[in-house]
Amino acid sequence: MDRIKLPSLTRSAQIEASQIDAESRTITFPFSSTFPVDRYFGSEVLSHDAGAADLSRLNDGAPLLLNHNPDQLIGVVERAWVQDGRGYATAKFSSSPMAQQAQRDVADGIMRNASFGYRVMELTAGEQRDDGQPQTFTADRWMPFEVSLVSIPADPTVGIGRAANDDEQEVPIRAPSTIEPQARAPEPEPAVQEVAASTPSLSPPETMTDLNIEAVRSEAAAAERTRNASITALGSRHGMDDLARQFVESGRSVEEFRAAILDKLGAKQEPIDQSSGSVDLNAKEQREYSLVRAINAAITGNWSEAGLEREVSAEIERKSGRATSGFYMPHNLEMRAAYAVGASSTGGALVATNLLASNFIDVLRNNALIMNMGPALLTGLVGNVSLPRQTAATATYWVTEASSLTEAEATFDTVTLSPKQIGARSQYSRLALAQTTPDIEALVRNDLAKVMALGIDLAAINGSGSSGQPTGILNTSGIGSVAMGTNGAAFADGASGSTSGLDQLIQLESKLDIANALNGNLYYLTNAKVVAKLKQLKSAYGEYLWTATDGVTTTGTPGGVNGYTVMRSNQVPATLTKGSGTALSALIFGNFSELLIGMWGALEILPNPYGSGYNAGSVDIRAMQTCDIQVKHAASFAAITDIIA
Repeated sequence: MDRIKLPSLTRSAQIEASQIDAESRTITFPFSSTFPVDRYFGSEVLSHDAGAADLSRLNDGAPLLLNHNPDQLIGVVERAWVQDGRGYATAKFSSSPMAQQAQRDVADGIMRNASFGYRVMELTAGEQRDDGQPQTFTADRWMPFEVSLVSIPADPTVGIGRAANDDEQEVPIRAPSTIEPQARAPEPEPAVQEVAASTPSLSPPETMTDLNIEAVRSEAAAAERTRNASITALGSRHGMDDLARQFVESGRSVEEFRAAILDKLGAKQEPIDQSSGSVDLNAKEQREYSLVRAINAAITGNWSEAGLEREVSAEIERKSGRATSGFYMPHNLEMRAAYAVGASSTGGALVATNLLASNFIDVLRNNALIMNMGPALLTGLVGNVSLPRQTAATATYWVTEASSLTEAEATFDTVTLSPKQIGARSQYSRLALAQTTPDIEALVRNDLAKVMALGIDLAAINGSGSSGQPTGILNTSGIGSVAMGTNGAAFADGASGSTSGLDQLIQLESKLDIANALNGNLYYLTNAKVVAKLKQLKSAYGEYLWTATDGVTTTGTPGGVNGYTVMRSNQVPATLTKGSGTALSALIFGNFSELLIGMWGALEILPNPYGSGYNAGSVDIRAMQTCDIQVKHAASFAAITDIIA
């Protein structure tokens, strides 16, 4: 079986303005057909038989790009399918200014061409032709991976679209004797006529031997140019030009350079990006923004008195690319002091009842600490997100003279974030919402924000990974584990002559150290019951092991033990079981910058005046946030889950 190396390819097709749904910002169009395209090896036909086109990447939220530029994302592919010998796609435009301009250009007939990038996995050779026409090769297996709007059809002399994937791969070519002769595909309708997008048309070689020899010569030079350009571009993008130069000069591969970048990026703490759910408001606008006013406007549909709130929601919608029938509340609002109005107890007709709003008594809540411990926060997400992760390094071997090295490449996988929804539903009286004062405003705002933050915080710690929940640290497979006892056990006090409870904490630290994960934002995280026990621990000399953050020995808080800060939150479970032990507590030690929290859009609030409180005039309020949580490396965390406290 012959083989040929092929890069990523592109094809173009014309689209029509009538294919756009302006209201939903979607466009449906045919992106592929059986039209033959001349390549340097012959005439290429894309088979549209069942199973030939692998549309998994398109149907997994593939990007809609501008001119095949991965830095110019203008939308997402919502659906792709094959019908009547053609590939069709429905894509949705983002609400970003660049995407909206592209949508207008298509609607106005200025931008008329769509293109798609694809890779061929298997070709079938047709019969050698004697009429001077190029030999036909049918792509029996091929995979599209992106769709683009292009200002002009791709230049066949340049190869636009190859940058989408820098690496060529060998494609097997089945001999014509194993198949029925491939008939030339029919011409498509003018609206979807395709043109070559990545390789010049050359005269077909006389024999397959000539093709392979000439291809090897040209591919070697092209591969070297591509390798140099790819490494240089990657280095420039990540600010690692010197490292890129070293890899180019040493002849190392693009894959090795990507692995080196991942290693270096993994050693850096990722910045917390909250741009998609935040709006730049000055101090005056911060004071004037009213959540209650926005709720009332959403109920009545009259935003004339809530112009600021509507503009803020529209800006978040533009950044996130997601529309809402309610409104978005920015998460960078300064929370005012918690005031409230409410019903007072019944008094005598002549006795005035004064409500001291400034002394409102809020409910006792758990502390939401995860966001304060430096997780990697990814915002503005659209489709599912896969982050490449190196799982093993290339092995080295010593060899004797004239012996061969053992091949052992680095291995990779991905960490995937997919949207999961958390929500809260509450009810407020119409009268309370009508009283747009700082008192009721702060009550509504604080309550919604706190319950949502606590829900995400709890999922990050102990999410089950089922029933729509993300997987929290304690339920992540592969984290380190230290056991206290068969049925759980309490920390022992060194002053009593037994092994100090500090030993188990040191074992947690060692789990990370042995896995080369002892770096970054290192904390202990546990509940108040365990903190109380830790503060009582003494050394063999009767000294308390609890220390203040400034290193001075004290029984006060905040503080830490074993050289690390202890963060306390009653979100950490205290109801675990082991053997016959019940009411056991957990304690986590880890690098919390290795915790990934992905956000799709901002906090969405939808009022419903026709809910269960309709007869009483109350309004149902639903708040929802789309997010997901993953751990980059399980070895960056270790836990004890059987502490008697």
